[in-house]
Amino acid sequence: MKKQMGIIALILTISILLSGCSGKTVEQKNDSLSFYFLSNANEKWYEAAKERVLEAYPDIKIDLKWWTATQYMMLDSREYKDTDITPLQEYYDKIASDLRKDQAGDIVMGDATYIEWPEATPPDWHKLMRNGAFVDLNPLAEKNGELGTTTYVKISSDQTIASENQWTMIPLLYESCYFSTTETLAKQWDFSLPAPPEPTDLSYRKINIVTFLEQCAQWVETYGDDPDAPSIMPDYEFQVLKSVAFDVCGLTIADYETGKVDFDNSTVKRILEALRTISTDIEDSGLGDQGTYEFEQNAYKEKRYLLYGTTLEGVEDRIMLWLDDINDTYKCEYATRWVAIPASSENQTIAYAYIQALLSADRAEVGHGMSLVQYRGLHGENFDPNRKAFNVVIPSTWQYALADLFDSYYAGNMETDEFMNQVQKRLEVYITE
Repeated sequence: MKKQMGIIALILTISILLSGCSGKTVEQKNDSLSFYFLSNANEKWYEAAKERVLEAYPDIKIDLKWWTATQYMMLDSREYKDTDITPLQEYYDKIASDLRKDQAGDIVMGDATYIEWPEATPPDWHKLMRNGAFVDLNPLAEKNGELGTTTYVKISSDQTIASENQWTMIPLLYESCYFSTTETLAKQWDFSLPAPPEPTDLSYRKINIVTFLEQCAQWVETYGDDPDAPSIMPDYEFQVLKSVAFDVCGLTIADYETGKVDFDNSTVKRILEALRTISTDIEDSGLGDQGTYEFEQNAYKEKRYLLYGTTLEGVEDRIMLWLDDINDTYKCEYATRWVAIPASSENQTIAYAYIQALLSADRAEVGHGMSLVQYRGLHGENFDPNRKAFNVVIPSTWQYALADLFDSYYAGNMETDEFMNQVQKRLEVYITE
């Protein structure tokens, strides 16, 4: 993912041991577990969890089915990588098909790779969940011990994913929505910076997602045609921003249980119009190497952009703008990888034990690969079990089903009201079909 210097972290970081697993006996329905996993340098982590489970269940076989996602990630340059998107699409298609046929094994993995590389169309995880594809984890937690993650996961604003009534998906990795700039750049180009929340950390700033988008749009209206001005942000960062600006940041657009859609409201309109204005200052480079740490560091040296999506290094007046949700209650954070147990699994208890092992794996066991270096690295308030503002959302995929409408809108071919009306109607049909 894009923030390779440690921003990618394992959301659920409380170290737990498989204390109830050792010596446990359960009725095994068959002698093997089948997992569908995406691989992007996390193999040691998955294998370490496998070994933990085999210690408790030595007679069971664990089949980790891999789909390689590394070539689609932004950790390194794509120059020498295969750009064929087919394998990832095959994974999405197979998972969706096998879930519908009750043949998806014992654990399936979802991800948000499509946010960075929209060439692949993901399954609608929310729709699959609504149709009963995944087991409710609450009974498993009651019988086998809660995960060290439960306190955090169950306060997700997306109540369909995690609530007292149903708990289906477990986030593993997450991204926070933030941008970097410098005081020098901000002052030079008249970009207003919010005050720091405390005087001891002048680099850390919080800003409401809607306020941020409208401020960026206003800046583009003022400086977008200035040939001497930088662009507002890299197109890769804008791709991510427009993909997560709705559900992730406090707006619940589609209710899959009731079939209701709330796209026609004033907040959505403000976000849409700001995003369209921002899009006029985004250079279409075909993504290329954008999103990599090296790209953005080099782009900053050339003062090519006003805002960057990675942490700028070696800069004394660096400013980090962390995006808060529309209600200013939590940071905009979304799961980039998650797991669930198919409802058809015949080994749900052991599959749950594997997830416990994933979440308790010590970094020493899995090596120090770049993707893993801080997966247990949350600090301070994030360890507080009573904290209720830590919120990580499973990204919705409904935007990708309506991609033609969004593309037409951002291209300036539709007025906002007409676009909102069409999305409202098509989305109501989509989530209920």
